[in-house]
Amino acid sequence: MTSFYSEKLAAFIRSLPDFIFYETIDGNYNHIGATVADAVLQANLRYKTHVKPRVKRILALYPDANTTASVLRILESISAKEFLNWNGQDRAERFFNILSLFESEKIETENELKEWLKDAANLLKLRSIYGVGPKTIDYFKILVGLPTSAIDRHLLNFIGMAEITVGNYTEAQKLIDDTADLFGVGRSYFDHSIWQYMSKLPKTPTCVSSSFMR
Repeated sequence: MTSFYSEKLAAFIRSLPDFIFYETIDGNYNHIGATVADAVLQANLRYKTHVKPRVKRILALYPDANTTASVLRILESISAKEFLNWNGQDRAERFFNILSLFESEKIETENELKEWLKDAANLLKLRSIYGVGPKTIDYFKILVGLPTSAIDRHLLNFIGMAEITVGNYTEAQKLIDDTADLFGVGRSYFDHSIWQYMSKLPKTPTCVSSSFMR
């Protein structure tokens, strides 16, 4: 991507009278149980109806599950499915596997996770867990307060609406991040602003293939 495409995306956004730059975002729970649950459940689900209520439930029912060790202690007496209020086995297993990785890496708090995610070598460890791709890793970063974007179908389709073609996840992310920098807004907040805009459309147009995204 070059600055030309960032300028083109910025011009497209300026042409949208109802585009809003949001200044708040979900995350920074200071609660490992909620953070991992949010990251595991968010892929391909409606956030407002399927993910956010479950995260709020975890915060309400398990307020002390704010460290890796405390969540794993709870999982000795109940299943990950029950903790997540989720019937699918794959996400329950992913939730447990991520917590097990954090335990082995001596990550107990969200602040420790934030520092751990800054090391590229650690991202490879997280990526080795089945079902964890670049989007989930970047979403983890957003949840703990690191400035980045997590490319999903909403952002890809928004790029397509601006008549810009991207070839892979990295190109899409660079475009979004560079455009956020052009506007002088936080990258995570810019990501969220696009996501909110697209989620409110009557029907999200499919403009870009997301075959490279997970």
